[in-house]
Amino acid sequence: MSNRIIVAGAGASGIMAAIAAARQGASVTLLEAMERPGKKLLLTGNGRCNLTNLDPSLPEKYFGSGSKVAETLTRKAGASFTHSFFSGLGLLTTAKGDYVYPYCGQSQAVLSVLLCELRRLGVKLKCKEKVTGLYYSEGAWHVKTETWTYQADSVILSCGSMAAPATGSDGSGYLVAEDLGHTVLSPAPALVPVICEGSFLQQLFGVRCRARVSLMEHTVEGRALLGSETGELQWTKYGVSGIVVFQLSRFISTHPNQKALRFHLDLLPDFEEEELAGGLEKRKKEIPNERIPVLLSGMLNEKLTGAVLSRTGIPPKTMCGAVPERQIFDLIRNIKDFSLKIKGTKSFDISQVCAGGIDCGEINPDTLESRLHSGVYFTGELLDVDGPCGGYNLQWAWSSGYIAGCAAAKKESRSYDNSDS
Repeated sequence: MSNRIIVAGAGASGIMAAIAAARQGASVTLLEAMERPGKKLLLTGNGRCNLTNLDPSLPEKYFGSGSKVAETLTRKAGASFTHSFFSGLGLLTTAKGDYVYPYCGQSQAVLSVLLCELRRLGVKLKCKEKVTGLYYSEGAWHVKTETWTYQADSVILSCGSMAAPATGSDGSGYLVAEDLGHTVLSPAPALVPVICEGSFLQQLFGVRCRARVSLMEHTVEGRALLGSETGELQWTKYGVSGIVVFQLSRFISTHPNQKALRFHLDLLPDFEEEELAGGLEKRKKEIPNERIPVLLSGMLNEKLTGAVLSRTGIPPKTMCGAVPERQIFDLIRNIKDFSLKIKGTKSFDISQVCAGGIDCGEINPDTLESRLHSGVYFTGELLDVDGPCGGYNLQWAWSSGYIAGCAAAKKESRSYDNSDS
């Protein structure tokens, strides 16, 4: 008799787990709390679904208590596995740099081929079935939902995190895990916009610029660099956004003293201070009767120019010829080190993933099976694993789902007693 497996959560990792288990001959039922599966998957990559990343160091880019687990498993089933898997389902892919997308540019195509494979394998998909509890009794796992209790030999919990709760990731999986005795490390928003202080932010709303964004911790001993990213920065009414900010946001949301954090922005990261100083001094002499904003018009967005001049203390009506060399250097320093005091991050509602989750010290790193309960597995965002933007988190979903699904299906019939569960 084939293993009976219940997978809770029809997101990326849950669907992959169901497919992997069914391919190994297991009888699989996939339960989804929402009215349809894959709702969050459809939003990934701005609707284009960034399937994975070709970065050769991808396995080393994960954070959390499960960083080493993610490294091991994404080496076993990484980008090449993902390409082969989806190619086998008939999905054509294309790479833009290291980012891999479906060739058609639609996340719906990814979900469609996955659902087709579920049907081909005979996986039972049941929607509007939110898992509310799990217990072991009389030789089987009992999976409780709001309407029914299912029985299984093994259970794979793929319920997601607290990120983007509108897609079904409401954190309920954490409660199920805690009822089983597992430790949940405090979830925090990750890959999310950051809130900063400053009335000038209203004027910068909508501006996009290239910048090097450095996250610094300021203490009485000095300042320490927590991370740095270079790319397009987006200014908002409340702070800053864009991939460069997303990549650093987890270090803010998980920091014990967010009031000590600052962003230091280099608004012209491709130019050195000396080069800029020479160019501005030369240009200043050529246009002495023009107002100072004209001096920066070829360098910065007009709105950013106003903010930098204000920081430097130069009135915008000042003539270029009246600006002393000392103020030119002050101006450049504010361009190269424009600081922002951080207040925090935006909420789970708009975060892409979570930092935190089930403590990976309590799971088998090779199979993702619980060390506390034989026959219970965890995948994806439910675990304390998160990665950068760019396909890293979806790759973790594919890798963890595949490993857990295969392991659960291959598990021998149980003679253990979990009656104390």
